[in-house]
Amino acid sequence: KESGYVIKALRSDRGGEFTSKEFNEFCEKNEIRRPLTVPRTPQQNGVVERKNRTILNMARCMLKVKFMPKEFLAEAVLCAAYLSSRSPTWSGVKPKVDHFKVFGSIAYVHVPNQGRSKLDDRSVKHVFIGYDANSKGYKLYNPNNGKMIVSRDVEFDEEEA
Repeated sequence: KESGYVIKALRSDRGGEFTSKEFNEFCEKNEIRRPLTVPRTPQQNGVVERKNRTILNMARCMLKVKFMPKEFLAEAVLCAAYLSSRSPTWSGVKPKVDHFKVFGSIAYVHVPNQGRSKLDDRSVKHVFIGYDANSKGYKLYNPNNGKMIVSRDVEFDEEEA
């Protein structure tokens, strides 16, 4: 709906996420045809397979450049997909990129006045791991406690690993 296009057909493999009762009902309700590929023939859906390969290659590079462990692969894939989907070649519109940050870069998250005393740090060091899907915030990982947060009050050091 965001693109203004109407989906008429959706080709996919026979993965469970594409053959569930709920998904089939959604497609029927929205009059979307559902051609399925023959099992074990990814070449029948070459465009999607190539896009998946591109995103996985991007994610792999993002992890390697910042020496991040494989445990962050899912976040790297989501970040790569986010960046890829904002490509002007897809939409024909030059995207807004001033909020793009280097995956794995150091991010200092502001601690609000009401959350600290006069002598406490004004920021906490995190690692940038992507963009939140539900807000205009950044997804950040705190290596000291292993927790992920979303914040928009962040200063980035994209040079530091």
